[in-house]
Amino acid sequence: MGKLLTALLLCAGLAACKKAKQPEQVPQPKMDETQAAAPAVSTAAVQQNPLAAPGNYLKSTVGQIDKAKAAKVLYEDAAKKSMQSLDLNDTGGN
Repeated sequence: MGKLLTALLLCAGLAACKKAKQPEQVPQPKMDETQAAAPAVSTAAVQQNPLAAPGNYLKSTVGQIDKAKAAKVLYEDAAKKSMQSLDLNDTGGN
């Protein structure tokens, strides 16, 4: 009984997995002559002059330099302590 039910479910599963019929003709997008002549550009050109950057960008980056330097020092100290904890010759005074 169990084998018959398993075989029936297997056949039903295979029958349900039929491939969908492919369309005979795939529609192609149409392009105007103006679209064909213009290059596809997603972003504006990059400016090399930092003084031409938007004001908010300069304010947000210039104001964070001190914080970044402090974070670098903190990270380096933590890495140094972490490496010292891996030293097997240092018993820690015990």
